[in-house]
Amino acid sequence: MKIQENISLAKYTTFKIGGLARFFCVANNENELVEALKFARKQKLPFKVLGGGSNILVSDEGFNGVVIKMEYKGLYISDDGITVTACAGESWDDVVRFSVEKGLRGLENLSAIPGTVGAAPVQNIGAYGTEVANHIEFMRVLDLKDMKAYLFSKEDCQFGYRDSIFKRHRERFVIIVVGFKLSKTAELKMDYKDVKEYFATRDITNPTQADLRKAIIEIRTSKLPDWKKWGTAGSFFKNPSVTAAQFTELKKKYPDLPGFPDDDGRVKISLGWILDKVCDARGLKVGKVGTYDKQALVLVAQAGATAADVLALSIELMNRVKKKTGIVIEAEVEWVC
Repeated sequence: MKIQENISLAKYTTFKIGGLARFFCVANNENELVEALKFARKQKLPFKVLGGGSNILVSDEGFNGVVIKMEYKGLYISDDGITVTACAGESWDDVVRFSVEKGLRGLENLSAIPGTVGAAPVQNIGAYGTEVANHIEFMRVLDLKDMKAYLFSKEDCQFGYRDSIFKRHRERFVIIVVGFKLSKTAELKMDYKDVKEYFATRDITNPTQADLRKAIIEIRTSKLPDWKKWGTAGSFFKNPSVTAAQFTELKKKYPDLPGFPDDDGRVKISLGWILDKVCDARGLKVGKVGTYDKQALVLVAQAGATAADVLALSIELMNRVKKKTGIVIEAEVEWVC
């Protein structure tokens, strides 16, 4: 394993923004991961494990620590024929495509999400009516307290909306392998509004799993910027959850505000709708960063944009939402500095 110094992180993130990493290395297996982490400990420096770089914003000053690019690959189906095991460095969408090709249902609604397998559970990625946590059976996780790997059950992971024990304790746990329990017979999830409309306009009455994956990819492509061409991290903020009473008051002021039942009687509301219809945020710009013209929840960076531009725009959006609705919104994207 080669450890490099003063490496630009911009090319390793989908935002295409960020300063230098003091140290940088690639981990192709579990042993190299442990070696890199021991190096960080010996240097008394913080570390950051990087997957596809699709949900982070690196500061312009960079990261005075050790960045470990996870490239540990491997993708298998277990003897039961329905459990897919993937190493942390695998591309997330490659795993989804693999499962669909094998006729294993569960992950197809999470198609076309950038990033790696190891990052997916940290954020508990979700889209079009499902979350990755719904299908996780187990994980192999490195605990930095004793540098030993342990098998975690789904319950051990403490999943929540865009949340997990790995997100809350980034400095302690590193995901190495994830096992997904899928199904050959589960009913496809097609009750999401955009998905219904997609098939209705194409007169497809009995969509297959492959049809659903194609639909999700086309819907996402039509709504979101191509992260291979633009600097973006997708949705920058979480959809907020409010009490039923708060939602009722908001509906009085904004009758068309979409809301969806959440845990404990709360209501999750569409932040994209608020930014677009209430805050007039579509097309808003700070420096070389702006909201996407099709979806104000997504921030897009032009060439030459800085992390400071992104931060300034995100603060402006937070202030607008707070002023108009009283809601304090949270970033979904991780700040690395």
